[in-house]
Amino acid sequence: MKALAIAVLAGVAVTLILALHAADRIELPVRDAAMRLLPRRTATSTAIVAIDETSIERLGPWPWGRARLAELVDRAADAGARGIVFDVLLVDPREGDDRLAAALRRVPSVAVAVLAEDGKWRFPAPALRDSVRMGHGNFEFDSDGILRRFSATKQSGDRMLPALAIAAASLAEPMPVPIGRVIAPAFRTPPRQIPQVSAVELLEGRLKPASTLGGRIVFIGLTAVALGDRVLTPVSSDAEAGVTVQAASAESVIRGEEVREVPPIVSGLLAAIIVWAARSRLLAGVLALLVLVAGALFISVPVVTLEVLIAILVTIDIATSLRTTRAAFREHRVQEAESKRVLAHELKTPLASMRGLTQLLGDFELTDAERKRVATLLESEAGKLQSMISGLLDLEKLPLRDFAASTSVTDLGKLVAARVEFLRAGTNRPLVMHAASNIMVRTDAALVERVVDNLVGNALKYASGTIDVAVRQNGSAAVLEVADQGSGMTAADRERIFQRFFRGASAAGTEGLGLGLSLVAEVAKWHGGSAAVEATPHGGSLFRVTFGGP
Repeated sequence: MKALAIAVLAGVAVTLILALHAADRIELPVRDAAMRLLPRRTATSTAIVAIDETSIERLGPWPWGRARLAELVDRAADAGARGIVFDVLLVDPREGDDRLAAALRRVPSVAVAVLAEDGKWRFPAPALRDSVRMGHGNFEFDSDGILRRFSATKQSGDRMLPALAIAAASLAEPMPVPIGRVIAPAFRTPPRQIPQVSAVELLEGRLKPASTLGGRIVFIGLTAVALGDRVLTPVSSDAEAGVTVQAASAESVIRGEEVREVPPIVSGLLAAIIVWAARSRLLAGVLALLVLVAGALFISVPVVTLEVLIAILVTIDIATSLRTTRAAFREHRVQEAESKRVLAHELKTPLASMRGLTQLLGDFELTDAERKRVATLLESEAGKLQSMISGLLDLEKLPLRDFAASTSVTDLGKLVAARVEFLRAGTNRPLVMHAASNIMVRTDAALVERVVDNLVGNALKYASGTIDVAVRQNGSAAVLEVADQGSGMTAADRERIFQRFFRGASAAGTEGLGLGLSLVAEVAKWHGGSAAVEATPHGGSLFRVTFGGP
């Protein structure tokens, strides 16, 4: 439930960040870079008649008379233009408007209108309006001043106009106007790669314009640096003339090459899924790769936001793992120090006894019977010392053994049953055995027998009543369980029972080194399993050892 709550919070946070454009400063440049990597395409539908610096120098300063503009339209129509887009705002009535209107009627034509800051339309002069369709030429700039989108339509009062690029594209092929939508052209054909013809060259007849303008939608507009709009696009290295951006936008619309925005709520849902799923570093890495691929394919995926989210998750996971590792290391050091302390204490007892006994042999005159008794006691203490050292060596050497070379596939049920039968012969206590058939485990048979000896031996030593031994399958693992009906142990004892040299309260007054259950835990771990203990409903203890599959 906690993980689900965190995933929901992450999804809401990402949705708000993207909806409020808080991540635009990092997302938009990355998206622009992805657009610049897209394969470029040659313009096939649009061309430009440019009123450039050369034209201004040869034909006189701007603005030109309407008759000259009409001649420009006529020359483009004569060259076979499929349509004319007049991207020059001619608001005031002037002499020659009728001549220009007649030229515009020769082919399907669109003229630019602008929605001004005062909320009023700036239309072409009245004499021109009946000769053309109109499209708005308003650009939509992001906070960094780059044009990445435009409104498909704009409305003021009772008049709504389509974008100039959409009106131009409809000259090539009729299409519905996507009312109220925002269009983000992919600019697969950059603005400066739209074919251009200089206005002066067209008017002076010094070229064959049909090869450039024939069959295309011809934009007529200002490209001279001192005149007209200058616009930056995601694929531009420098500011472009507004007419070139309009033509490139129309080219994208005609080909249906649009960057479709992923709605913030969809990105938020994706973020929630990432948080919910990325609970392993491997899955986090896969998700990070998928986000990058999605960003490369669809461009509008908020790659940076999602990658930062994944990076934060991985960082938190690593930090948590480091804290856990440090805590485990500190705990290990504490346990190791405690083990050394206990070992020193345990070694002192037999060594002190042996020292006292040897002094007794050396410093006193003893009868043969007394000497024999002291020697027997000395041998017993030496045996205890040897058992302790052997047990410790077994624990230390076990992790270093080659598992594959030391094990073979064995029927665990048959192995345990045979060992229980052997132990049953040495006691009058009831030992009940339950073993499922054909539970195959890769194991060291001798180590498993020592596990059975330790668990059953402890139950015989510290508990009363019937001892139940069971072997069963649990998924791909096999489970050995030994349950007794004794007085059990405290919760505190159960937490430490598998530590070296630890002996629970029930072991008081009995012999033992506290290494048997440590060996059980190490054997289980070496087999890819674990050892655990829990209280039974009858007050005893249930020891459970798992082993990996074959």
